Amino acid sequence: MQGFAISVGGAGATIRGLTGNQIQCAVDRAAFLGGGVVALTAGTFKMADSLHLRTGVTVRGQGAATILRKNPMKQARLISYLGYGHNDLEVDKPDGFEVGDGVIVGDDKSFGFYQTVSTLTGRAGDTWFTSRAHVHDYGARDNGFVKTLFPLVSAVDVNDAVVENLVLDGNPSRNETMNGCRGSGFYAYRSNRIKVRDVLVRDYRGEGFGFQTCDDVELANCTALRCTGNGFHPGSGSNRFHIHDCTARECGVCGLFYCLRVRDSLLEQCVFENNGLHGVSIGERDVRHVNRNLVIRGNGGAGVFLRDCTRRLAAHGNVIEGCRLDGNCRKDGEAEIVLQGETDDIRVTGNRIHRRAGKPGILVKANMRAFEQQGNDIRPLGQDALVDLRKRKAS
Repeated sequence: MQGFAISVGGAGATIRGLTGNQIQCAVDRAAFLGGGVVALTAGTFKMADSLHLRTGVTVRGQGAATILRKNPMKQARLISYLGYGHNDLEVDKPDGFEVGDGVIVGDDKSFGFYQTVSTLTGRAGDTWFTSRAHVHDYGARDNGFVKTLFPLVSAVDVNDAVVENLVLDGNPSRNETMNGCRGSGFYAYRSNRIKVRDVLVRDYRGEGFGFQTCDDVELANCTALRCTGNGFHPGSGSNRFHIHDCTARECGVCGLFYCLRVRDSLLEQCVFENNGLHGVSIGERDVRHVNRNLVIRGNGGAGVFLRDCTRRLAAHGNVIEGCRLDGNCRKDGEAEIVLQGETDDIRVTGNRIHRRAGKPGILVKANMRAFEQQGNDIRPLGQDALVDLRKRKAS
């Protein structure tokens, strides 16, 4: 990734300008030449679309001085019926958009992966055209919409890309919430060996960091601050992530949410504090993860929450070790650690737990299977420090 180098931004940069267009031009040039480094100067870059990472390219900022800020959202309503595989958009306010705008397309019947994120590439009369074919049908009668919502940095179908040393600002007062399956402050999809280092996502309306169907993603020294969704969202079908030395603070939902069928990963030396729901939530087919040396405090729900799943779907083989849990259940959580579901091979060892009055340190639900629990220091002591509902069921 070090062969070609180019700078973008203010005075002295090879490409002058403080918008996403200039950054994308440099990234595409570096990719065309086989990879390299795009260095961003200090400054606030206005983002009308995602910065689309490319294989073999590193994008490097100047830390807190380099800010990628989302433009205010624009929107229009669909006035016709759009079919799967089409790439046209007929809207009621076509003049509100420009070529290069990043958009999400959906309606009342679409959700999750059934919404389409793409870029406007051209216009003919009242019809706009997009860079990606629609992944679903959308209709005017179902309140179809087009909105300029997108990830600030996006890695889709790329390998070995790096983004580091910059700030992603969601401009929340001028934007609505982004669908977490299709975007987040930083977002990757069907990509491998992506590295994100020393990146702050702040005030994004949606998830801070998310990736879907990716292998071997590394997030290091990253922070999600005041995002309205989860701080970190390792997403559906991803394998072998390594998230370390990261922080999720004051996010609206969980600090970190393991999505469907995430496997064989390492989460360590992170801080999850003052988030709206759980510190860490683990659930459907999320297997063989090591969660160690975490600081989890002041969250609204549990510190660590195993979701209630049948044996076929349960989060087997997870480890929670060497963590410090302090004062969670700030709103309505049941315990510092909640173990439930027909789950096998769970290890909870060597944790220091300081619980709120009336809340167990560890709560074991009646359907929980055998697990290993040793060396956990739960304070204050008391009969409700560890509550095992399996014993009540047996009696």
